Amino acid sequence: MQEKEREEPRKEPAKDYYAGYVFGSHPYTSNELPGRKGDEELKNDIIVNIRKNLGFRGSNINVSVFDATVTLSGVVKTYDDRSLAGQTTWNTSGVVKVLNELDVTEPDTAGPKRRV
Repeated sequence: MQEKEREEPRKEPAKDYYAGYVFGSHPYTSNELPGRKGDEELKNDIIVNIRKNLGFRGSNINVSVFDATVTLSGVVKTYDDRSLAGQTTWNTSGVVKVLNELDVTEPDTAGPKRRV
């Protein structure tokens, strides 16, 4: 019995606290972190880089950015253009994740070219 009396009472966590995350706040928004680009600035940088690397072939690519996660949609002619657009986006400073949802209209084969 004496041992139970010595134990300290357990502290209850706050009602809005769960596993290190406080509900109602978003601690990782790109606007609040110093040195981070905003979504609109990141989108403009990606569009410039795609136009620089793909030229006119990148004109049918739509870019959307949310919390530094980029989604590419639209159409390109070849799998090489699709791959180049994704790689160019990934190489843009500030990008955290790339979702490449580009459709290929004129594929050379039924899938990506084999690497030899």
